[in-house]
Amino acid sequence: MTIRESLRNWFRFLGIGILAIGILAGSWRVHSWLNYYIRMAVLSFLLISVLGLFGFGFACPRCRKSLAMKVPKILDGQPFHCPKCGVNIDEPQRNPADP
Repeated sequence: MTIRESLRNWFRFLGIGILAIGILAGSWRVHSWLNYYIRMAVLSFLLISVLGLFGFGFACPRCRKSLAMKVPKILDGQPFHCPKCGVNIDEPQRNPADP
């Protein structure tokens, strides 16, 4: 698996997470104002959690620099190198157990 494929999997995680939150938001019914505020708090927490996990997970596996701001260029298939360590994202991803 290349680094680009790994990053695409993180992007899929973001899409599935936001889709799941949207389904949950649409399925809840508001019965009272208290229920509404609790629902909004839970949905906000879940959304912030998914976005936070994406932000920390969408990183260069070698230097751990976040690449979240470079998503369009990476997913477009253009040649891309990590701005910090210079690794090509089309290289195979190293296994952490390898020396």
